[in-house]
Amino acid sequence: MASLEKWQRVVDLMTQLLGATAGYVVEYNEKLGFRAALTSQNPENPSPKVSGKPQSLDANLYCRRVVGSKSAFYEPNASNKPEVVEDGYISYFGVPLMWPNGVVFGTLCVFDTKATAYENTLQELMEVFRDLIEADLRLYEQYEIMRNLSMTDPLTGMSNRAGFELLAQQKIRIAKRYHHNIGIIFIDLDDMKHWNDDYGHAAGDAALRAVAKAITDSIREVDICGRIGGDEFAVLGYVRNRGDLTTIITRVRNALDHAKLTVPTSKSPIRETPKISSGASVFFDPLDKSLEDMMAIADLEMYRDKKSRRK
Repeated sequence: MASLEKWQRVVDLMTQLLGATAGYVVEYNEKLGFRAALTSQNPENPSPKVSGKPQSLDANLYCRRVVGSKSAFYEPNASNKPEVVEDGYISYFGVPLMWPNGVVFGTLCVFDTKATAYENTLQELMEVFRDLIEADLRLYEQYEIMRNLSMTDPLTGMSNRAGFELLAQQKIRIAKRYHHNIGIIFIDLDDMKHWNDDYGHAAGDAALRAVAKAITDSIREVDICGRIGGDEFAVLGYVRNRGDLTTIITRVRNALDHAKLTVPTSKSPIRETPKISSGASVFFDPLDKSLEDMMAIADLEMYRDKKSRRK
């Protein structure tokens, strides 16, 4: 929000200094097209509110040119080019906004209903405004990198407990709004000590990665999963009944039956596949339990399964 407020000031000042009819920050998406993220709030702007609805990739001819070339474009007077005049604007000046990795974020641009003759100093000023916004994009990307690192388990690449709980809370809010049932699965790698002691810690890590892959490959697109402890994993999703969860668990077990663990540093050849215990619980609408309580119930079911498998 702080960045958007700063961007708004940048767009307003840019539009004022160039004496333009309207200024914009336009986002670009290679699949959806163009979307006005911000527009200047000067009295001359006929569209001071952004709709949020993207324009197609064929629209916005000027910004499309800037995105395609990744370079600035200035059209001082298009009055004799009716095929490129949009919404009565006959002058355009825009510069590309780039993510740090070189991917185009969008454009910073001004439109005018009259012909213009921007001096070089004004064009250079636009580049300064661009640099201000790109600095925020760099900070945002760094924040996302740090956030992902803090929410990701480095061994398996899955969400860690913090990341899983954050995503789970979002799922539960949506479930309450649309009256979905929530299903939770707890999965535990059996006899982790055996894997570490008999084959070595590298094999124990390989077993954990195999379980993580089996889970990731077995869940649906709408489900979330994570490694929430040393050898414990969880899955959460919208379900109709317990059968949906049983299907996922069966898929995980089948995937592990065919898993092949190759660990060069293993103390002895590995001729077995990881085995798991699992617990599943369904929480029906209306959802009146906290995420912590739901996870505790599914965890208890998993320990019951583990205990029964030891008999």
